[in-house]
Amino acid sequence: MFQVIWELKVKFKERDKFEQFYDPKGDWVKFFSKSPDYQGTDVLESGEGDGIFLVIDEWQSEEAFTEFVKSRKSDYDLLEEKAKTASRTKKRIFINLNPEE
Repeated sequence: MFQVIWELKVKFKERDKFEQFYDPKGDWVKFFSKSPDYQGTDVLESGEGDGIFLVIDEWQSEEAFTEFVKSRKSDYDLLEEKAKTASRTKKRIFINLNPEE
């Protein structure tokens, strides 16, 4: 399994837009669900009321994630632009939970 973890700082006034975007029926999940290697997205809030969230995407492998994004680059870029409307900052961290694969 491979996880892509995004840390986002969400604009207070855009919280509803953020929640709808990353909801299981939102644009983010709909886009990635087109891949059979995508295993889902979880959204975690810091609990400090500071607007910091982790968005965790699970994939079969790093290669599956990379190939999916590469093959749909223009659509992915549009999705990223839309994601920026509800967050001040965003950074990505990759974690491979099965390094021997």
